[in-house]
Amino acid sequence: MSIHLQPLAIKPPGVFRGPSASLPKKTKTSSACISCKNSKVKCSGQQPCATCVKKNLECVVDPESDGRRRIQINRKLDSLEGDHELFVRLLRTLRHQNQNVEKLLNYIREGKPSLPEIKQFMDRELPPREVIETPELIHIDEEVSCGPQGPIPRSAYRALDISRLCDIPPFTGPAHPWTTVTDDNDFVSHLISLYFTWPHLFFNWIDRDLFLKDFRSGDLNSTFCSPFLVNAMLAEACYYSDYPESCAVPGDIATKGEHFWREAMKLLDAEEGQISLTTVQGIGVMYSCASAMGKDRLGWIYLVRATKAVPVLRSTRHELLGNVDLPEPVITRLLDRLELGLFSSTVLSCLCHQRRPPMDKPTHIRLPVHQGGGKEWFPYPRQVDPVPAAHTNCVINQRAALGEIAWDLSYGLFGDDARSPRADMKELATLCYGRLLQWNNDLPECMRCTDDSVPEVLSLHMCYHTLIMSTFSFFKTPVPDADQTAFEFVSRAQQTCISSARIVSDLVDIHMTRWGTERETVPDIHWIYTALFILIDDLNEEKSHNAFLHLAKAALSFGRRWLLTKGMFRLVQIATNQANGFLPPDIIGLFKEFERRLWRPEDRRHFSRAYPNVAAKLRQQDDRLI
Repeated sequence: MSIHLQPLAIKPPGVFRGPSASLPKKTKTSSACISCKNSKVKCSGQQPCATCVKKNLECVVDPESDGRRRIQINRKLDSLEGDHELFVRLLRTLRHQNQNVEKLLNYIREGKPSLPEIKQFMDRELPPREVIETPELIHIDEEVSCGPQGPIPRSAYRALDISRLCDIPPFTGPAHPWTTVTDDNDFVSHLISLYFTWPHLFFNWIDRDLFLKDFRSGDLNSTFCSPFLVNAMLAEACYYSDYPESCAVPGDIATKGEHFWREAMKLLDAEEGQISLTTVQGIGVMYSCASAMGKDRLGWIYLVRATKAVPVLRSTRHELLGNVDLPEPVITRLLDRLELGLFSSTVLSCLCHQRRPPMDKPTHIRLPVHQGGGKEWFPYPRQVDPVPAAHTNCVINQRAALGEIAWDLSYGLFGDDARSPRADMKELATLCYGRLLQWNNDLPECMRCTDDSVPEVLSLHMCYHTLIMSTFSFFKTPVPDADQTAFEFVSRAQQTCISSARIVSDLVDIHMTRWGTERETVPDIHWIYTALFILIDDLNEEKSHNAFLHLAKAALSFGRRWLLTKGMFRLVQIATNQANGFLPPDIIGLFKEFERRLWRPEDRRHFSRAYPNVAAKLRQQDDRLI
């Protein structure tokens, strides 16, 4: 049986046209709608599709159900992973000192190659086996890709975090034997570097060089380092870290540093009341850490405990001298530094908590000035060129001088159970204000504030203006039967407070412009909020409005890092709404942004009721203080 095929018809010339000209192009539906999928009918691909229109159904398309999109995403991920691997390889190569590094740099500078071209060059000139088999890069490769499996595993995001890969802590040391929370040396070095870069600027009662020497030795019997002190420092440093491991529950800022805090408390309990240098230093750090947590009452207990232990340390300093190979003047200065640092923090807390000072003034103790000129500072973890550090002893001395004024103010206001007469308060405020002006006039040149001042100096001046606000904020309103003189005094007091609050805004602007918006110390945050509370009643003035807005934006930027700042910002929001019948749109928008981004109703349970902020307490207790 034969089959005859019909011959193909041949179109005459000029009749054939391309498909795009005459025939509609057949398209494939990217993804059928959910209704058509469930009914297993053909979907037109439009939205709404013809089937849904005909059946009067809601037409919903799930773009994630398209398999081709997943293929594109997977390809994109593969590309990103390839770029990441190239970046890590490039970083390892640049950190390794050999003749090939210069060849690679010249190629990148002169050839301006693309990423694939860089990879081809490295494959040709720097074989991966040759790079990784060097001892230095074996260590780097283990750090980047493997890592020890400790109590806190390394973050799953670490390998993809470029800022973390580029992180070079200025101060390094081991996790073991100081903490059992983690055995990640890099993470511990990161936290120790944060501590000495930020909170140490204000809570400066630890000699950094002596501590680091013993810390790196790993000797549990050393004099200037102990597991308790290290864990307390690590707990506080977590508040300045963006690493997921800084939270006991990754991602929950309410648990910042809690794992190290619990370890420190356990170690402190194990000491059973014994007093040593590192114990007193660590208790002081526990105070500042508790303040960062918003546990101000607990922090006050730690602070008083530390100040009470200083005289005991001085009485037994012969034991300290017997344990170290250091001359007696060094030990004396070490104890002086501890006492001055704790004193400054204590008396400023006295004003906040409205308490009588628990320690005497160290009027005859001062440190040698204008020392440490060769040291440098930079705002770690930002990798920028370092600048000359402030004279630490000068900062401590000037802060102690402010502390003496704060001591007299606190003792005069809260030294007796009965409230001081208003006339006495006025005389005390006038006297303290005069001393504050004299302090500012007598400042050495190295403590003067400029647009390039380091945070230590900026914080010192913010503290000065906060003391001025604290001095006069007791005179917000005149008494009912006040005469003209009293009215004039109250008016001057109000304007003095407002002027200082605006200057705090200027100082914060210098800090954020010069050193970044990411980090401020806990005391600086309190200075900011004191200024905010002062400015609440003067928002109708343009300068005060702008200063308030600037400070509020700064405070809002800290909210994601500090749980404490969320509660304090909430207080500012409530007080501002209560004090002003009408708020400008920009301030309303800022408060709405706070509620949208940061504040949750359940956050209130994390905070103590007694916030360590003079201006806030004055607004809450106006009838008692005025």
